[in-house]
Amino acid sequence: MEATKIFKSIRKLDKPLRKRFRLYLMSPYFNRSKTYLKAFTFLSDFVDKNPNKKLTKQAFWKKIFGKEPYKELNLRKLNSDLLRLLKDFLALEQYRQDEGRQINYLMRAVHRLGLDDLQSISIRMSDQYFIRTPYRNADYYLQRYNKEKEYYQLIGFDKRREAKSNVEDILRNLDLFYLSEKLYFYTSSIVRRRILSHDFQFLLMDEIMEHLRKHSYDNALAVSIYYHLVLALTQLDNTQAYEKLKQLITDNIHLFPPEEATEIYTGMLNFAVAKINRGAFEFNREYVDLIEQMIEKKFILEADGYVALNKFRNACQSALRLKMFDWTEKFIDNFGPKLPPDVRESGMNFTRALLYFRRKQFDKVIPLLSVIEYDDVAFGLTAKIMLAHTFYELEEFDVLESHLGAFRVFLSRRKDIPKARRENYLTHLRYLQRLMRLIPGDKEAVDKFIKDIKAEKQILNATLLIEKAEALR
Repeated sequence: MEATKIFKSIRKLDKPLRKRFRLYLMSPYFNRSKTYLKAFTFLSDFVDKNPNKKLTKQAFWKKIFGKEPYKELNLRKLNSDLLRLLKDFLALEQYRQDEGRQINYLMRAVHRLGLDDLQSISIRMSDQYFIRTPYRNADYYLQRYNKEKEYYQLIGFDKRREAKSNVEDILRNLDLFYLSEKLYFYTSSIVRRRILSHDFQFLLMDEIMEHLRKHSYDNALAVSIYYHLVLALTQLDNTQAYEKLKQLITDNIHLFPPEEATEIYTGMLNFAVAKINRGAFEFNREYVDLIEQMIEKKFILEADGYVALNKFRNACQSALRLKMFDWTEKFIDNFGPKLPPDVRESGMNFTRALLYFRRKQFDKVIPLLSVIEYDDVAFGLTAKIMLAHTFYELEEFDVLESHLGAFRVFLSRRKDIPKARRENYLTHLRYLQRLMRLIPGDKEAVDKFIKDIKAEKQILNATLLIEKAEALR
């Protein structure tokens, strides 16, 4: 049973949801088979009483059908039917949580069934819902569009040609939904494009951006926020767009669902990282400020309830560049345990190692880095660089030479490392090896080393290399 979709799904459901599904199965409107109810009840009880014990198909069959001979085909049919009921139930659960869609479907039913006595009631319910609903994201405009469309049908505007109708409202809300949703996914693609080196194709995107440049949508928050986020992410020097975005978010982020608000903040964090990578180190402070806002507004957790590893790591790195040692230690203690389980130990060990490195407690760094699993390439590269500089600080130059050689082999073998990133790391390793060979007091050699670094178009941790060279003057 362990490999069946129904049993794996039941294992993932929490107790309140399983309780509601049981009530669903008890209703003859949804289910008329006592066998399905019996099967689910047993599986649910088994999950509670035996969380780590495996259940065989034969044992499950015996509990449901007693002494009847085991039949694989019949068991598959039972599992398939129970899974279908579970899928229907989960869809109904989502529907019940969406009051706007419920009211729109009510208006549709009133129209199609000719229930004239319910017409004014359904319209009033819809108007009241849109007054009190707290959010103004793309889904809000979609619901408004559906509401206006159902209202158009309910009132019979299609048959009353002389009436003004609400066509303008229908199309206005459709346009706002389309624009905000298009921009939402476009912002996501901008970040992914940098990681995947994939050229996403979006129909009419240039025309949309040109239209938005000419027309203000300040009254349509979702459109305005995502438009300025696109500008910020695609025009890194456009500080005016970023400042406008910050103001919009400060004033209006509460009008977005928590999950979407987290994604909007993530877009701003990506902008800050891009600026830092281009040498605008004042954005380290910006990154920390954004993280603090997310903590204060309870937007720091992702939809799965965990802190994203890249945000956690970047927050620590930015804070440490600002020498916010106590802040970083507290952040690790508070949010390290909220990292996803598969990266929690490595994430906490890495950031603690980084904290010790910045505090110049180098003897504490290596033990932590030695137990990190490097499944994430970017994570592993950063850790290997830190390990190299730790060997340098401890004057373990023979070990460092060996480490640099192994690092170069790693870079050459990993085909999932983009060429530009690989070259960036190789350049850093080359300069680190030159740094090892500088003779203290050789001012001319040090000056040339620093001049060469500054002449590079892009070099990883250039300030750290320069700082170490300066110390050798």
